[in-house]
Amino acid sequence: FCRATDPFNVARVKRIIELVEIGPDLDNAQRERVRKLIADNADTFAQSIMEVTPVKGAVHTLDIPPGKTFGKKINQRPLRAPERAYYYPRIDEMEKAKVIRKIRPEDVKCCSPTTLAQKAH
Repeated sequence: FCRATDPFNVARVKRIIELVEIGPDLDNAQRERVRKLIADNADTFAQSIMEVTPVKGAVHTLDIPPGKTFGKKINQRPLRAPERAYYYPRIDEMEKAKVIRKIRPEDVKCCSPTTLAQKAH
């Protein structure tokens, strides 16, 4: 079962409700209302990047002045083993889902470091 074939499958809805973190500031009645809202709209939740569907007509454009150049030098240290273990499977998953694709080094237009930061909550 997945979002495309059976979005309201009981096991799928249950898993989504488990994954959504409901804050401690709600009373029990409010928590149940939130769970019902999640269940009623389970078709809008993706459990993985593979379930994310493209938005028809959506276009991303960058307004870059003609002749503008960007840095291509990577000023980032090599990834440590735990970082590689975190990044590589996610990169493979995004590539498989066609969110990103490999390009030749000579086609690179800009490089920017990636920063891993834990969320405040």
